[in-house]
Amino acid sequence: MQSAFWYIKRLNSMSYREIIWRLRLLAEAVIERLRVQLKQVPEAQFQADYNPDAEFKPPFKVFVGDIRQFNILWRAPLLYKADYIINHRLSFFDLQEHHLESPVNWHKDHAAGRQTSRKHIMAVNYRDTAVNGDCKLVWEPNRHHQFVVLARAYQVSGQLKYAQAVVKQLNSWLDANPYGYGMNWCNPLELGIRLINWVWAIDLIQDSGLFSGQFKRRILNSVFLHCRDVSAKFSQGSSANNHLVGEAAGVYIASSYFSVLKDAPAWRIKSKAVLETQIQAQTFADGCSREHGFGYQFFVFQLYLISSLAGQWRQDNFSAPYHNTLNKIAEFIARVAQGGENYPMLGDQDDGYALDLGDHVHNINAVCDTAYYLYDQQIFTTSGRQPSETAFWLFNQRIIRRHNESAEQIKVLTSHRFNESGYFLLQAGLAAEHNQVSILFDCAELGYTSIAAHGHADALSFVMRINGKDLLIDSGTYDYYSFPQWRSHFRKTKAHNTLEIDGLDQSVMTGPFMWEQHAQARCLLWEPSGCGGRVTGQHNGYQRLTSPALHQRSLDLNSQQKQLQITDKIHTQGRHDIAVYFHLSEYCNDIAINGHICTLTLAEEKISIYLPENLQLSLVTGKPGEDTHKASLGWISRGYHQKKPITTLVAKGCITGEQQFKTIINW
Repeated sequence: MQSAFWYIKRLNSMSYREIIWRLRLLAEAVIERLRVQLKQVPEAQFQADYNPDAEFKPPFKVFVGDIRQFNILWRAPLLYKADYIINHRLSFFDLQEHHLESPVNWHKDHAAGRQTSRKHIMAVNYRDTAVNGDCKLVWEPNRHHQFVVLARAYQVSGQLKYAQAVVKQLNSWLDANPYGYGMNWCNPLELGIRLINWVWAIDLIQDSGLFSGQFKRRILNSVFLHCRDVSAKFSQGSSANNHLVGEAAGVYIASSYFSVLKDAPAWRIKSKAVLETQIQAQTFADGCSREHGFGYQFFVFQLYLISSLAGQWRQDNFSAPYHNTLNKIAEFIARVAQGGENYPMLGDQDDGYALDLGDHVHNINAVCDTAYYLYDQQIFTTSGRQPSETAFWLFNQRIIRRHNESAEQIKVLTSHRFNESGYFLLQAGLAAEHNQVSILFDCAELGYTSIAAHGHADALSFVMRINGKDLLIDSGTYDYYSFPQWRSHFRKTKAHNTLEIDGLDQSVMTGPFMWEQHAQARCLLWEPSGCGGRVTGQHNGYQRLTSPALHQRSLDLNSQQKQLQITDKIHTQGRHDIAVYFHLSEYCNDIAINGHICTLTLAEEKISIYLPENLQLSLVTGKPGEDTHKASLGWISRGYHQKKPITTLVAKGCITGEQQFKTIINW
């Protein structure tokens, strides 16, 4: 019932063109189901010069280099992880070295212990967690990142057992996943990511001689089915976000590598055109993703990057505008990351990535190091820093690593405006002098397209970092499907460092990936300075109230005085309850309230937060062991299905007519 309600709401948010597209997809799905049931699904056809008995010779190699240059420090962790994968043990989300059964159970939410439907995909509702578990927990091992780990281990060690494990587990997957049946054929994005991992894994074990015979025939036919299915379903309209990028990247890379398939040229042309279009359509000129989900910045960067590299290796280069935008995406990530050890978690994040090449998906050093092979910008400087493992696998002996011998290891923070996307960095200080402060202010739109699927109700919120340590944080995402209350909670206004009116969110959510009414934010003032500066923004999300209210917020940073002033103004003629939230990171200790002052310690810093005397203060700390289905303040999620307690400072009061509140943070 809830799913039907969600779908009706989703239809109301779609354009006429998108509805027509979805109806066409439905009609094609019905026809495809008949083909599957009647066993009339076409099989792979090949180029005229293809010899199935000859050695497979792809048009490019994913790794060209001297494996002896592999850093000895990377070897032990890689082989340790690969040995666990051989024994069907994987680590993903909140599961650590979890046994996926023998043989691998590809149709199970291993966290909930729930089997999923293996019916035809038209009869599978992957959003129904009661029947099918959490689809993300099912799909993650079916993306086959682990096969690339095994293949890398084979390259590094020369031990055949790792290549054999790739073949054995891939055959197991093919046996358990006939085309058209079960969760693992439901979502084109999942197929796209799986294709990318197949290309890397198969190429890295190519010299083992195992990609031959019946195994090769099975893989080529499944690649054909994957590409055929995904290219016919490229997302459109409100779904044309990172899903479309992943779908096109998978088809492009697979059709470029498996060029012996007869349809490969057409798929390559079609998917490349999608990538060229979407990198512009889904990216602001300042490099920020239009989805306003900072975690997805890493995901799409990797997808765009490896697609462009595959094109280069195949002598099918992407355009200059494509590479310029890719550069801006990397620059956005690097600049936002400058002020802290952790990347800000604005908007949704689900820990998605394209390839496991040795570095965590949110490893800033890996992003910067990779970008520095391609773009000569100081923001990516690698001086004094070890090359990342990711860059080794992508560039070894292909591109000479840029190295700025004169680059100083003094990281200077300066304020910066991301004008097009609506984010503002107030920051100053030198790492060497231990006086850095960085504030990221959110004056952006809610999200991408009419449903803003991955946006949060976080207008005029901010995160604050002092000497690299998080003081005030965005609380994260945690979940998409398993825990609906937590999914809603982490998207709410109260889960962010901003002001809430009458207990309502700034924007109105109508589904787990849908917003019906969007708060509109805009910047009114931007005055950067050498010690930080000032920014002012406002949003109209509460204009919908019976007594309309407009929230305006100013941040004034003076790093020399070690002070941040936060001025909140409420423009209204009515009476309203208000609440201001400050989510203190897990690094904060000795948190206490004395009158209207909250004190705490952050590493070596003593922090004082002075709040208006006419507001009532309270501290809310998450309690481990509480009902996992009951959402509450006092939690942070730095990874999907992972959360830990923090303390949230709440200041509540009541206003009548226009009022102003000032909060001061000193350190």
